[in-house]
Amino acid sequence: MTRVDLYLLLTAIIWGSNYSVIKFVLQEVPPRTFNALRLSIASVVFLIVIYATRRREHVARLTTRDWAVVLLLGVIGQFGYQMLFITGLERTSVMNASIIIACTPAAVSIVSAAVGHERLPLQHWLGTALSFVGVSLIVFGGAAAGVSSPSGDLMMVACVLCWTVYTVAGRPLLARYSPLVITGLSMAIGTALFLPFSIPDFARTPWADVRLIAWVCVVFSSLLALNFSYTAWYTGVRHLGSSRTSIYSNVVPVAALLSAMVWLGERLAGIRLIGAVLVAAGVLLTRWRRTPAPREDNDAPAEA
Repeated sequence: MTRVDLYLLLTAIIWGSNYSVIKFVLQEVPPRTFNALRLSIASVVFLIVIYATRRREHVARLTTRDWAVVLLLGVIGQFGYQMLFITGLERTSVMNASIIIACTPAAVSIVSAAVGHERLPLQHWLGTALSFVGVSLIVFGGAAAGVSSPSGDLMMVACVLCWTVYTVAGRPLLARYSPLVITGLSMAIGTALFLPFSIPDFARTPWADVRLIAWVCVVFSSLLALNFSYTAWYTGVRHLGSSRTSIYSNVVPVAALLSAMVWLGERLAGIRLIGAVLVAAGVLLTRWRRTPAPREDNDAPAEA
């Protein structure tokens, strides 16, 4: 295993574990307070890195049209995704959330095919249909079992749509600019939009009662789950290609399920278990190819 492979495996484990980390912190800190803190930290770090390296030259080359796309990415892929994700995770289980988010690559491929970026084989369409049937079982099964609300699960479905738009709309920019620049700028825009909505939660946050472990989780969720993991993922895309890199995205829901079982005591059973199996089978079917896949610029899985 190369160093890049090791970084990618660590990234997948971090992203999967981050679901449980966030769920734990939400017991002490209101959701929008937590997200505002971690997004602010990650955005500042990204901007510092962009400024401190030659990548700042990419910013100067951005045209007015490019900035319009970056703004769109910030509004939908960062602000919209993060608002839906943190609110949805508060209302559903880690297991439900991670399994639903696992459908993101399939959704990205469908939209990419619709706009002419790629052609999909038959097994990809079958796998996608199977995954969406599985998601439906998870949503309704979770509500019936009382472990989640349909609104929380549907917000996770909306997260998949937001990340799909973010990925497909950003591909033309990634052909000309560093992924770090596009990610950093769009995250900074999303954070600026998110902060005003976090003010009510900031006002009611019991700061004196927030334990040190919660602050450690904030640092983990920003520096590791956002800064390190995004950088490591795109390093993998650059050195290994997106097809090989994307294999590691299958580790994310596994890590999320295991961490939820160990740390939060969550369990999959009944119709939710059947749904999880269908999602896993569908994702694997969409990953299977008879011939090498063409290189893609940005098919990173949605981060928690």
